[in-house]
Amino acid sequence: MTDQFANPKQIADAGERIYKDKFQAKLEETAKGKFVAINVGSGSASIGDTPEEALGNGRNEEPRGVFHLIRIGFPAAFQLGYAFQPSPTNRLP
Repeated sequence: MTDQFANPKQIADAGERIYKDKFQAKLEETAKGKFVAINVGSGSASIGDTPEEALGNGRNEEPRGVFHLIRIGFPAAFQLGYAFQPSPTNRLP
């Protein structure tokens, strides 16, 4: 990894910028819901139906690349959530 991309925030910022400048308009029309791995060093993009496929495609093309993953048409690549299930209030027989 070069000094230019020494931390995850720099990688994410560069990946988002490249995506918006080069790929966003076209991909949001043609590939919404898929994943794109942006190589922040070369500015190239690899698409896949899953995160693993997009990153795998990118690694096949550029094994030493530094990638930022984006889900096309969504604010984040992954959505986190939780479910609350209350425990029984009366545990004693």
